[in-house]
Amino acid sequence: MVLLPISAVLYALFLSASALPASTSYKQFEALEAVPAGWVYDSNARINTAERFELKIHLTQQNVAKFEQHVYDISTPGHPAYGQHMSAEEVKYMLRPTTKTITAVHQWLAHAGFSDRVTAKDDWVFVQVTVAEAEELLQTKYNAYSHEQGAKTLRTTSYSLPQHMHEHINMIQPTTMFGRGRAAIKTTSVPAPRMGKVGITMTKGKIDAACGSSITPTCLANLYQFAGYKLPANATNNVLGVNGYLEQYAQNGDLTTFLNKYVPSAKGASFVCQPIKGGLCTQNPSSDFTEANLDIQYTVGISNPTKNIYFSTAGRPPFIPDPSESTNNNEPYLDNLNYMLAQATVPQTITTSYGDDEQTVPLSYATTVCNLFAQLGARGASVMFSSGDSGPGGTCTDASGKNIKFIPNFPASCPWVTSVGGTVGVSPEQAVDFSSGGFSNYFGRPAYQDSAVTAYLATSSAQQFKKYYNASGRAIPDVAAQGSNFHVIISGGDQLVSGTSASSPAFAAVISLLNGDRLARGQKPLGFLNPWLYGPAKSGLNDVTSGTSSGCQGQISGAGFPAQAGWDASTGLGTPNFAKLRSISAQTN
Repeated sequence: MVLLPISAVLYALFLSASALPASTSYKQFEALEAVPAGWVYDSNARINTAERFELKIHLTQQNVAKFEQHVYDISTPGHPAYGQHMSAEEVKYMLRPTTKTITAVHQWLAHAGFSDRVTAKDDWVFVQVTVAEAEELLQTKYNAYSHEQGAKTLRTTSYSLPQHMHEHINMIQPTTMFGRGRAAIKTTSVPAPRMGKVGITMTKGKIDAACGSSITPTCLANLYQFAGYKLPANATNNVLGVNGYLEQYAQNGDLTTFLNKYVPSAKGASFVCQPIKGGLCTQNPSSDFTEANLDIQYTVGISNPTKNIYFSTAGRPPFIPDPSESTNNNEPYLDNLNYMLAQATVPQTITTSYGDDEQTVPLSYATTVCNLFAQLGARGASVMFSSGDSGPGGTCTDASGKNIKFIPNFPASCPWVTSVGGTVGVSPEQAVDFSSGGFSNYFGRPAYQDSAVTAYLATSSAQQFKKYYNASGRAIPDVAAQGSNFHVIISGGDQLVSGTSASSPAFAAVISLLNGDRLARGQKPLGFLNPWLYGPAKSGLNDVTSGTSSGCQGQISGAGFPAQAGWDASTGLGTPNFAKLRSISAQTN
């Protein structure tokens, strides 16, 4: 069912279906325990209550449990439905809201006087409101808040809905979402040391000692066993998507310089920039676009000649209007996901290097976004996220500021994405200290993790800090890849950049090669990866057994997760061995 913009005739149908309940008493729908860490109420800010913005209302879906089970089925090797990915229309139809829900929401909005300012699409309703109108509709008060790093936003810490509407609505934003969407870059980029030769020349399978101190695509090719591999010519439909946020724009000139220096065989390769909801494709060689350049240089450098699309999504929650500028209340993850899911096809592989502390993300928002990632998996996409760069947590203080606990990252904690941690070194490859991992406080542990994670929880390293994490939560990361000192061309100069921001695109590029290989064989793409990774593909991963993460800034002595045999909360199941994974993939149908 596809809902078109609401017309007067359609509203008449909604209104004639049933009347509003006699009582429309309000009840609190969502509330934050406290303003997220780093944010403070800004009493000096002037709020223009006549300023307009768009409320996004996500309607309650039907068949959610049935849908999730179906995604597991089509993603689990050996299941009769494996690889039978869904179309956009099939996903919409299975999850469509009930007529009762659609009617109730539109009647509520019509009764509130918004008949001419409502549009709807699938399970979303969009309402153009002023700040004052939103406050009345949601029985709340919007306030100005400032972040310690300078960002500003207009948000509320709670809102209410008529009691009879609670069953029909999953989430309304922008309301309680303060997230800043930081990139997973641990260190400030530094100039790369001069090298005696251009790049690092190695033979297939031989890892140069220089890779122990800095990383190039050739290092990754030899370390992860895809050196010399060439995608078949008939893998033409393979697409690798790279998500860009926070005004980070991949630069064509820097990519050209990078490929000429480090991947001469890909000389002339480029990418497509796709703007979303006002996103830009700015080319400004003098600006610092470290994150965007890191992502696109390694995805293109490894996956060439695969088509790479850089999805540039505008907006961020932190914003406060002034007399000369309209409110920017975009929710970038929602805008990005709604755009992708509206397309007839989605990229077979997608990587994102951004995230927030899970506790700063309202549960309703996290659940809605996570379910959208499940829809991408249902469509046949393999979705990867950096696990984060704070080990078991940054300050390791909960939202109230009173309790000490490990803090996982979101969206890495969503069970429908593949979370990628970081490693360093080559002899042996070890967990890098900043690699984030741990256990979600929002999402329970999925069945595909049970065996691997249960074994880990019984070990002394897991038991040592058990009071600081939720042992029944979704465990992260799932896998890992190199994350320290990547050569990246930024504004024409060779810089070294670290973070799981490097790990996710590196791992995703390897998966993109596998997806291209499968398409060339006439197979379906791998789709949602995790049941495969924790199943037959586990033997195609390099188990990392040394090194440890660290974090909590002194709040918890020795806080961290050591890498060890099997799954661990620093490197997951390990790093990719393309040669082995390709063989396993060829036999997975």
